[in-house]
Amino acid sequence: MNCLKETRFFKGISQHKLAFLAQVHQSRISLIENNLIEPHDDEKKRLAKALGVQVGEIWGDGKNE
Repeated sequence: MNCLKETRFFKGISQHKLAFLAQVHQSRISLIENNLIEPHDDEKKRLAKALGVQVGEIWGDGKNE
């Protein structure tokens, strides 16, 4: 379970903009937000960085990198 969608919405960033900022395809972001796939660790880092938060704030998995 993650709160990527909520974090993205709170920051006012579209999936397309996040895809550009994080260099993760928009369709993957959609799948991640709907908990259909688990992102790789490097994707978690890039998405969190693009949103200006720690990894653990989105995934709560103890990886606050």
